[in-house]
Amino acid sequence: MNAMLFRTKASRQLPRQHAAKARNSALLAGARVVLGVAFLALVATVFMPILGIGEALANPKVTTARVGDHPTHTRLVLEMDGPFTFSYFTLVDPERLVVDFPELDFDLARNPLAREAIGAIGAMRYGLFKPGNSRIVLDLIGPSKVVKAFTMPPVDSYGYRFVLDLARTSQEDFIEQARLTKPKQPTPAPVIETPAATVPQRSDGKRVIAIDAGHGGVDPGAVGAGGTYEKSITLAAALQLADRLRETGRYHVVLTRDSDIFLPLRKRVALARNAGAELFLSLHADSIGNTKVRGSHVYSLSKTASDAEAAALAAKENKADVIAGLNLAEYSSDVHTILLDLSQRETNNTSIEMADRLVAGFRKNGVQSLNRPHRQAGFAVLKAPDVPSVLIELGFLSNKEDEAMLLKAKGRAPIIAAIVSAVDKHFATQTVQN
Repeated sequence: MNAMLFRTKASRQLPRQHAAKARNSALLAGARVVLGVAFLALVATVFMPILGIGEALANPKVTTARVGDHPTHTRLVLEMDGPFTFSYFTLVDPERLVVDFPELDFDLARNPLAREAIGAIGAMRYGLFKPGNSRIVLDLIGPSKVVKAFTMPPVDSYGYRFVLDLARTSQEDFIEQARLTKPKQPTPAPVIETPAATVPQRSDGKRVIAIDAGHGGVDPGAVGAGGTYEKSITLAAALQLADRLRETGRYHVVLTRDSDIFLPLRKRVALARNAGAELFLSLHADSIGNTKVRGSHVYSLSKTASDAEAAALAAKENKADVIAGLNLAEYSSDVHTILLDLSQRETNNTSIEMADRLVAGFRKNGVQSLNRPHRQAGFAVLKAPDVPSVLIELGFLSNKEDEAMLLKAKGRAPIIAAIVSAVDKHFATQTVQN
């Protein structure tokens, strides 16, 4: 009886104990879930901003570039810290190989082709071509064909790799390769037409100035004695000049570029004209073989160059689109055929006057300049038929003193002041158009 009673009580208690255990387990599990969620929230709050999780994924970073010359081929290897895709095409006249990637960040300690050719490759340039599209351009030493182009996953201490093998070939085979690899949708930006510019209605009386930072993106421009890229100097100077001009309260400023991106020459001209610019200032910094030469100078447009050096510089600058891997055959020649005609004479005369004011500004502000600081040549970027335009060489990056001076805002300040002074004097003689 007692045993039966015990068993009966026990049998009645067991379900209660199981139920209690179940409730306790459920509560414990719930607590674990709550604690887990809270912990994850804490981790997200503390660590996600640090790690960048939840934000847009960073672009793959190119960390190493290697080039090897082998008996049968030349191999280029780019190492990256993330996966990527690629496509390539070749261009003739001159021979180039263009490799396009999604947008990448370049963090290269050295460019193995910056100073000398290796095997089939004469030079390599890299950078942003347009938003979402990075590019490397290889200048080839004669016709070469792509033997292999592939990717490799990370292994051991190596990251993701892009591998390209090039071998010398005949001109006929190279032309055929260029035909076969031509992109179905051309990579270059569409042709920018340049309709007659109209000055916008302005009630504030401010004048419109276009500032063009030379080069950019995949086109580095000149390389300084210490490795400084011209594109970096011109962008820093353009932003500095824009600030100074805006601070006067007298000008609206249009920048052709405000970041490290490539712009075709014709687009630079079109941007200025379409913005109704009344003055176009293109900033550059040259590099030449004579490292002792230094000083600022100015160029205005002329069909005939004022000297051999001016002609050589214009020829070099006019190759900017080629350097970036554009196929100029796909474009009309509208800008290239705009030279000195009757409609340009007044514009060019005004450009010459502006150049002379800049030279006077250099002298007034103690800016070191060349013995003949105003020169003329056929720069494509100065060929807007209705916008007075000058090209300002801030200095020579091939000279260590000029390079060091241009790297700092304080060093550029006298040049910037000279430009602002010349702009003020220029517009003091011009009537506001409404």
